Amino acid sequence: MDSLVLANIRQRPVRTAVSILGVALGVVLIVLNVGLARGLLRDHADREANVRAELRFASANSLSITGATLTLPVGYVKAISEGVPKGPDVEPKPPIEGVSAVSPVGEFIQTGAGGIGFLSIDGIDYPSFTRTTDLHLIAGRGLQAAANYEAIVDSEYAGHNHDLAGKPLQVGGVIDLLGHNFTVVGIYDPPMMSRVKIPLKTMQELLGANDDCSFLMIKLTRPEVAEQAKASLEQYYPGNVVLLTQDLPALFSRSIAPVEVFLDVVIWLAVVISTLVILLAMHTTITERTREIGILKSLGASKGFIVASIEKEALVISAFGVLLGFVSSFVAKYAIEANTQLKIDLQPKWLLISAGIGLLAGVLGALYPAFSAARLDPVEAISYE
Repeated sequence: MDSLVLANIRQRPVRTAVSILGVALGVVLIVLNVGLARGLLRDHADREANVRAELRFASANSLSITGATLTLPVGYVKAISEGVPKGPDVEPKPPIEGVSAVSPVGEFIQTGAGGIGFLSIDGIDYPSFTRTTDLHLIAGRGLQAAANYEAIVDSEYAGHNHDLAGKPLQVGGVIDLLGHNFTVVGIYDPPMMSRVKIPLKTMQELLGANDDCSFLMIKLTRPEVAEQAKASLEQYYPGNVVLLTQDLPALFSRSIAPVEVFLDVVIWLAVVISTLVILLAMHTTITERTREIGILKSLGASKGFIVASIEKEALVISAFGVLLGFVSSFVAKYAIEANTQLKIDLQPKWLLISAGIGLLAGVLGALYPAFSAARLDPVEAISYE
């Protein structure tokens, strides 16, 4: 029967190739979409891990745990570090014990180049930012307080983007941020938070949010006092959000729930596409082979033999489709990562799931044509024109 299956596949190469492409498309849909979602999450978690600050302090009015709006008064920096003196209508507050540095950060998300995607931008106070992170420059210099339209970018952003003149982005290149031209004065490593950083004061002026930021990064003298410092901040400054930096990756994972719904839709779409392609291909094949099936049945072939033969053919086609899907996914992964800042994480678990879905779609798609062929009357099948 194996030789019969292979002979049938070789006899109709075009239809076989189309069927293989249909299954491969379903596999690519699953692998790349899931890999992209997981890769972006892992990349964001890695960039957050490069921040040495143990706490993040944000306004409860922020749109998300990353900020994305300037709603927190920068005055909290001094209050947390030095305390709040007693005033006529002000309750005194002590400085938060264990705090060694506080850095205000503004965050804004703008549309990406050409209106595709988005770009997150950090507005930072450079001196305090370097005290709360592991940022170090590999080219150029840092942001200066007196300069307005300057930016620093991480090495990956510089390696995948061009300046407004169309040249590879280097120190001295000009890029468009917030509707203005910014000169790149430095390139830094390791990547952390947003890949582009400008002076916080400039961001405040452009967004009309003077003396506000999105969140504070708080560096402690010892990591062991993080829980105590968090409790003190919640006690003295209620109504705000205090997060442990180490918990941010888990929070981002939970915030990806809407993406999981999208991935479920993609998976079912892949199943439907692969199943329909196999069903149509096998149904057409059965119609063309009606006489051959009649001859086989007249020679004593059982219904089980006919069904098994067709299912085997569908499985072989699906297996080739899965293999082609894997190859296409790996090629696409390296092409996308080489030309963009997107990260694609091809996890073995999802490779196995996509392979199972591709094979299952082949089996399901061939069921109806297989049983239809098995029910054919031998005499009528042989006389079929």
